Amino acid sequence: MRSLLGQPPLVGAAGRIQDEAMRQGNHPGPLMFWATWPLYVVLGRSAWAFEAATAIVNAVWLTTSVWLVRRRAGWGATAWFGAVALVLIGGFGLDALSQPWNPWVSLLPFAVLLLATWSAIEGDRWAAVLAVAAASYALQGHIGYLPLVVPLAGVAVLAAAWHGWSAPTDDGGRAPGRRAVRAVVPVGAAIGAGLLLWSGPLVDLATRSPSNVSKLIANFSEPSDPPIGLARGLEATFQAANPFGAWVWGGSAVEGSAWPGKLLVLVWAVVAVLVARQGRRPALARLNALLAATLLVGMLAVTRIFGALYLYTFRWIVVIVAMLVFSLGWGLALLLPRPTPAATRRLVALGAVAIVALSLVTSVRVARQDIPYDQSSRSVAGLAPEVAAQLDPAARYQVRWDDPAYLGGIGFGLLLELERRGFDVGGEARFSAAIEPHRVACPGDYDALLTVVTGESRLAEWRAKPEARELAATDPRRDRAGWDRAFAELLAIQRERNGPDYDPADLEAQFNLLLLSGDQPAEVTDLAGELVLGGVPSAVFLQDPPPPDVLDPSDGRNDPCFR
Repeated sequence: MRSLLGQPPLVGAAGRIQDEAMRQGNHPGPLMFWATWPLYVVLGRSAWAFEAATAIVNAVWLTTSVWLVRRRAGWGATAWFGAVALVLIGGFGLDALSQPWNPWVSLLPFAVLLLATWSAIEGDRWAAVLAVAAASYALQGHIGYLPLVVPLAGVAVLAAAWHGWSAPTDDGGRAPGRRAVRAVVPVGAAIGAGLLLWSGPLVDLATRSPSNVSKLIANFSEPSDPPIGLARGLEATFQAANPFGAWVWGGSAVEGSAWPGKLLVLVWAVVAVLVARQGRRPALARLNALLAATLLVGMLAVTRIFGALYLYTFRWIVVIVAMLVFSLGWGLALLLPRPTPAATRRLVALGAVAIVALSLVTSVRVARQDIPYDQSSRSVAGLAPEVAAQLDPAARYQVRWDDPAYLGGIGFGLLLELERRGFDVGGEARFSAAIEPHRVACPGDYDALLTVVTGESRLAEWRAKPEARELAATDPRRDRAGWDRAFAELLAIQRERNGPDYDPADLEAQFNLLLLSGDQPAEVTDLAGELVLGGVPSAVFLQDPPPPDVLDPSDGRNDPCFR
């Protein structure tokens, strides 16, 4: 966001993507940055402005989804969809609604894609343009949407072409020329929109070597681990499809019984068949067919996930579950006997009250949640002013981090905050996918080194270094007694598993591993999460002059500093 407009990003956020030379790659595209940037500027160009802009864009996607349902269904079905959407965004919470994390920003565009494709199937030819836009936004945010959005967008475009060719012209005739125009114009508009929205990745493909596309292809053609397979993939899909699970309450784990998800799909399928046989609502029958195909493709996609299984890699499942619940409720309403006019009026009044109540509950539920990752925000806010006050505005600095807790988040934050204050700062070449290549500070290009150190044992080691001067320190822990209790409990568990020689420093070094590995017991993951989210102390050390960097020429192909 800080690079726009001078150095516009051409690709998406950095991800768990590597090519054969271990160069980190990015998710496909930058739309999550481009679309929010005008709002980011208006709101003050801060981290808060980015979050607020993300929330506003999500609200636009959400409104668009309700509008699409209204175009294809009556007010009753639209109100029911609104209720389902309120439950869904309650499950998203403040995190997914406001955090510009790329798996989150794709969720609501994916919902719009499903509905826009359905609208195109129903004859709304121009919905294909919206479907391509929503597909582009979702896929550029997260590569995990690829197996779903490409066929959905393709169906939308083909449906637009079919309806344009087969529909009668205004005079009731079927002149080939007019039919061709009706088919080609919306399809051409969809293709044109797609080319415009993918202009950044296309420029990257044409001008950079290696391109991000080549990294994505290498990552998925030669995965680092074998796929989880059919049995585990189907189980994971049904675990995530729990009608009382992640789509309602949020969460990040793939756990629990698969049977609630299986029962939901079974009941939905039975109702869908009955609706199709009844024939009263062919639009709903076609929506059900679209959902069935999407769910099937999604199941197959999950079986191909490799590495640790996190829900965020196929978080689109919660949107599909919400759509199944919407379709199921609409279908049941059609199968039940028609109410009398008086009963209809009472149901409308009751539904209005329920929608208002659910809106209030969801608003309070989201507003009362803690600011996501506030411990990192507080750490950067505590460190940056003190560090900036002691730096030379004429010098160039490289920022590094020794961080077993926050994946370098505080280091990234300090780099950006110092840049915001006008300092000439950069990062290491190995993080070029995340910080962008123009922020890389190569050996010889910087005058001093700043290192963000996190964890008490690491801080003790750095404070013993005579060549390192501590500029600032912060401890975001608000409940020190609770933090110490959780640390002692986790240390005892790890000593039981690894032997009595397991040291507290070893535990600090494994915070991220224990929290994110995906194969730890729930007790270990919960305690590690309590520690990391509770806050880990950090400090910033200055080395001026910096220690010499040793670069391996044999590895030059991996390091942009050799070019």
